[in-house]
Amino acid sequence: MQTIQNQAVLLTLSPNTAVSSWTKIVLNLHNKLKITIAEVSPTSSGNSSVRQSQPHHHKLEDNSSQSTPSLLNNGFTYYKSNGSFDLDKRAGAIQRSFLGTSANIRVSARTFRTMRDKKAEQARNPSLFARLKNRFLPPAAASASPGTSPDKLSALLKDLPPTEANKLKIAFAEGYTAANPSTAGKTEGRAAKYLRHFQQILSVAVLTALLYSILSSFTGGGVFRVSVGNGNQVLPEDINVTFDDVKGVDEAKNELQEVVEFLRNPDKFATLGGKLPKGVLLVGPPGTGKTLLARAVAGEASVPFFHAAGPEFDEILVGQGARRVRDLFKAAKAKAPCVIFIDEIDSIGSARTNSVLHPYANQTINQLLSEMDGFRQNEGVIVLGATNRRDDLDKALLRPGRFDVEVQVPPPDVKGRTEIIEYYLGKVKRSGDVDVDAIARGTTGFTGADLENMINQAALRAAIEGADSVGKKHLEFARDKAIMGVERKSMVMDDETKWITAYHEGGHALVAMFTKEATPLHKVTIIPRGHSLGHTSFLPDKERYGQTRAQLLATMDTAMGGRAAEELLYGIDKVTTGASQDLDTATQIATNMVKTYGMSEKAGLRTIGDNPRALVATNDLGPSTNEMIDNEIKRLLQESYDRAKKILSQHSKEHKALAEALMKYETLDAEDVKGLLLDGLPTRLLNSQGGGSFPSPKVNTSKKLSRGKMVPVCEIKPWRQIKVF
Repeated sequence: MQTIQNQAVLLTLSPNTAVSSWTKIVLNLHNKLKITIAEVSPTSSGNSSVRQSQPHHHKLEDNSSQSTPSLLNNGFTYYKSNGSFDLDKRAGAIQRSFLGTSANIRVSARTFRTMRDKKAEQARNPSLFARLKNRFLPPAAASASPGTSPDKLSALLKDLPPTEANKLKIAFAEGYTAANPSTAGKTEGRAAKYLRHFQQILSVAVLTALLYSILSSFTGGGVFRVSVGNGNQVLPEDINVTFDDVKGVDEAKNELQEVVEFLRNPDKFATLGGKLPKGVLLVGPPGTGKTLLARAVAGEASVPFFHAAGPEFDEILVGQGARRVRDLFKAAKAKAPCVIFIDEIDSIGSARTNSVLHPYANQTINQLLSEMDGFRQNEGVIVLGATNRRDDLDKALLRPGRFDVEVQVPPPDVKGRTEIIEYYLGKVKRSGDVDVDAIARGTTGFTGADLENMINQAALRAAIEGADSVGKKHLEFARDKAIMGVERKSMVMDDETKWITAYHEGGHALVAMFTKEATPLHKVTIIPRGHSLGHTSFLPDKERYGQTRAQLLATMDTAMGGRAAEELLYGIDKVTTGASQDLDTATQIATNMVKTYGMSEKAGLRTIGDNPRALVATNDLGPSTNEMIDNEIKRLLQESYDRAKKILSQHSKEHKALAEALMKYETLDAEDVKGLLLDGLPTRLLNSQGGGSFPSPKVNTSKKLSRGKMVPVCEIKPWRQIKVF
């Protein structure tokens, strides 16, 4: 056996061993294995003090109570006979201490302490005692019974030096045993051993994969060709979309029809010597149907469709984007005729840079330019690109021979919206009260994706309410949700805030009703929506492709109506921050009228604009010109504010009645407001009560308009509460 330093093993021996055998084991452990024998002596308090023969080894302490027989209390004491130690008696005490005792001992090693039970330790590691017993004990001594008389210790100690014999004190039969490599391996748990092997294998695998990826980025193929992220080849998709599924973009479909004819019959163009454009760029805002158009081209021609998104090309490894471009065009040429569609092409086709911080940033776009020049004109591969940031593309990408055809895909007009609404309503169960034309007029600026989402939201609303079909109120709910935001009916406002909001929104509605060129009123509500406490929406009666000066001024007056109403009713000190968005709208219109539209007499017929793409904002105007521009903007805003205040002052009675109606009903549409102004009652109540049988609000005209009061002076009799969507 070999000695291993700093490894503690609790030695537990069988209590059936004779006393002489114990003595022999202790001496052999001390001499042959250099095991430290601790010297234990009792103190006056009953505790034991331990003194080691070698200071670098451990010590044993008793942790048992007085009631429990302990190792130290069962004979771990000094026995003196005529001034000398009687080791046989001590050995007998050691043996007696093992008989029937279950004391715990605390092993202290390098300031760490662990409680050990000697019987449990013997059961945990029985092989240790067996090896020691077989090595140091003769067969007769090992098999001796407990009653066998022990041999004289002098015969056993004759080979020891006198100094070693005198120092030897009998203590607990525990030592620090030497272990061979096989023993050390057995002390390690099976789970820990498996975990250590797994960590080693995992480390090797990670390093191999990293080296594999680095080599593939430099070689660009071969055995080191790997892909990080998505696959390096975009597989053809089965397209079941045709031009019949694309609505509201008739001009774009007509331009792409030429591409479809080429893919169907390329020989017809080759015979006449015609060359079809290699690339077609689809430009338009998000949601207008650019991706749907590209799929429809492939579906009409019944050719494979390769779809790739611009952000998927470039990744962390240098050269990954260029390699993916090569793989994409290589796979497409093998499937020709086919369509390659690159969505968000501005992410890889942006203008090239000479920055030293990104020396490899141009590799992907350079490879794209090279590939588009690399295939023949009539090879049968058509590249379609989609972007909503056309100005960011590199000029070389837009030259003839690459993306030399540009197709605009704008938001649909009223005719296109009607077609789109009809198309998506055909996929749901709708009721007979749905007015498609009215919905189309009320969704100015909506894209095809917006209309699809609106109809889907209406269907969900109908399902939640348990309706059998999608009706008008469900579509209006979905439209208002898209325009004004989600209703926050759970928000509790105090009466003062609700009155201010009612007068504010009533001011917008009233100014719009009495301004000739204003956009027609659609709905006014004091239910919190989005970030606002109330909302007034307007609905143009027809599609507008431009605005006159009178229309711009009317829009400014309508925006100023809310702030003017607060000041007239509650005074200048009671105006709130709720008009911040209104002031921003009016300021933008006034600024454009002066600097962009040439609608200011003092500024003249000129444009005074800044370059939004410049890295540093510059101002080339003189101080007097800047002052003149500021004065003109301020004049337009002040005149608009004065006009709004004048309208509200002239129609103060109607304003109060409208605010009271909003406090009662929370939401009123344009017909309700018109009925209130003409007949003193919302139109829907007049119709529901048989033409005015319901009491009308009685306005007290004897009292003048007072400022600073939260409750108006008009008195309106209670109306029946109605639920408005």
